[in-house]
Amino acid sequence: MLILLPPSEAKTQGGDGAPVDLATLSWPDLARSRQRVASVLATVCRRSPKKARELLGLSAALDADRAANAELENSPTMPAGRRYRGILHDALDYPTLPPAARRRADASVVVFSGLWGAVRPTDQLPAYRIGIATKLPRIGPLPAYWREPLAAALDDAVASIGALDFRSAGYSQMYRPSADARHRLVSVTIAGADARRAPSSYQSKVAKGRLVRELLRRGAPSTARLLASANAVGLNATEQDGEIVVEVPAGWGLINPPRK
Repeated sequence: MLILLPPSEAKTQGGDGAPVDLATLSWPDLARSRQRVASVLATVCRRSPKKARELLGLSAALDADRAANAELENSPTMPAGRRYRGILHDALDYPTLPPAARRRADASVVVFSGLWGAVRPTDQLPAYRIGIATKLPRIGPLPAYWREPLAAALDDAVASIGALDFRSAGYSQMYRPSADARHRLVSVTIAGADARRAPSSYQSKVAKGRLVRELLRRGAPSTARLLASANAVGLNATEQDGEIVVEVPAGWGLINPPRK
């Protein structure tokens, strides 16, 4: 099964790879759509720093992120699995996965992005920052912009092998499976101890990251392995009507355990 993840606002800076080559990224049919977003984003960020910060919701203290966007087409790159940071991706900690687990990640993990559409951990990316709620000139809302290209890119794979969906709300709107694929997309919902009240955003993101890490360590992704992974990391998961509900105990995830 595929594992569908959101990206992160935080990125590791720097890199030692050549500037991004859209033709080499996963799903090369998305290259034209990627080029359009990248060109508009870089142009806005170069021409008007103040307008760009307003558009992206950045404070003046985060102008380095705006500047990174301005140079994204010429900046050094690194693999997406190292580029993405933040709570979920830090808990997943792709760079420290055992070799077999990392190979599974490379084959199954799909990270959604308002800039790139969808990428795999091995795709070489520059530093950048753009939220899914951003409305770029001549492009408009990013979820609507990406919906058709991503359906064409991903639907056959989801219909064929299935997917575990860990995406947050905005990114889930970028790709909606067709009728043929819908029954193979399994949503993973993080809930509080009573299975209704939501845990903190921090706990929810940690839970997703640790679940995916444990899942990849155990073998090829599947719903059965996800349920077992939840138990292994101290969570309670049940499958309900094509959805997996993961209950997070009070206080869980607030202290990081050693990596395995």
